[in-house]
Amino acid sequence: MKEKPRWVKRLTVFSLALGLIAAQSGWAQEKPANYPGKAITLMVGFSPGGSSDVGARVIGEALKKVIGQPIVIENKPGAGSQVMLTDFKNNAKPDGYTMALINVPQIQTIVFDPTRKASFTLKDFQPVANHVQDPGAILVRKESPFKTLEDFMAAAKASPGQIRVSTTGIGSDDHLAVLDFQRITGLKFNIVHMRGTPEALTAALGGHIDVDFDNVGGFLPTVVSGEARILAVMMEKRYPDLPDVPTFREKGIDLVSSSTRGYAMPAGTPMGIVKYMEQAIKKAMDDPDHVKRMKDAGLTLKFMGTQEYSQFLEVQNNRAKDLIKLYRK
Repeated sequence: MKEKPRWVKRLTVFSLALGLIAAQSGWAQEKPANYPGKAITLMVGFSPGGSSDVGARVIGEALKKVIGQPIVIENKPGAGSQVMLTDFKNNAKPDGYTMALINVPQIQTIVFDPTRKASFTLKDFQPVANHVQDPGAILVRKESPFKTLEDFMAAAKASPGQIRVSTTGIGSDDHLAVLDFQRITGLKFNIVHMRGTPEALTAALGGHIDVDFDNVGGFLPTVVSGEARILAVMMEKRYPDLPDVPTFREKGIDLVSSSTRGYAMPAGTPMGIVKYMEQAIKKAMDDPDHVKRMKDAGLTLKFMGTQEYSQFLEVQNNRAKDLIKLYRK
């Protein structure tokens, strides 16, 4: 075999060295010219203090260290994030300086439920990256007579339509979980829709709601403080930090549900900016302080880049269309 010229060998070694440096740094995406040159606004469709808001604030602080600019959280709660998403579609410019927190399946149920009369479609959003996959759970206050999932189900069976259960809004993952629970078990609840996690949790702790359907991330601090307890989680396996709490599947109920949260920019945002922010989010998620704070908040990390996240959203579109029929009967 003919030996390669010396300059080819040197070029090969140089290329390999560059690739190694890029891999070690984990930051190979080229920075767009003059971007970012100011603070970036991150719009959140839920109240301050809820698990969606907490996750956004934690990633915002980690992102600031990566991109060198502040992330300003703007809360616009209402209608399961429809208020914020409408504002985002109408007013956010495709210049990379406004992002929206996208909650799945909420965005799908808003878009595909004709009674919601959404002024936007999924085509108005450019997916950037996913951040969190927060498993569903049910919670009761410490004074509740329901010590187990079986206690709750027995009471619901004895008093159809009387046990008050809360969700964080129509079409939220919590709402769909309640409906799925009813479908599987044949039970019937009095469903009360709240504006977000803080309102629902306050109602549950005050005894105005019997059982709160939400996510582990919104429940964990209250459980750790001893004010409430989780009866079951909607996961395939037990939640690592709640080893004594059973899954619904363990109780013979095939209910798995979560709130998946990622970030999007307006459609038409230059892909150079989108890919830069995708990699910035990935690097921020790997920050040890970010990892610890998210774990302490009970929020499970699930990174998906732009392409994978876009495909995930498409799959969820089809699932949501079927579930919408269930609660619009």
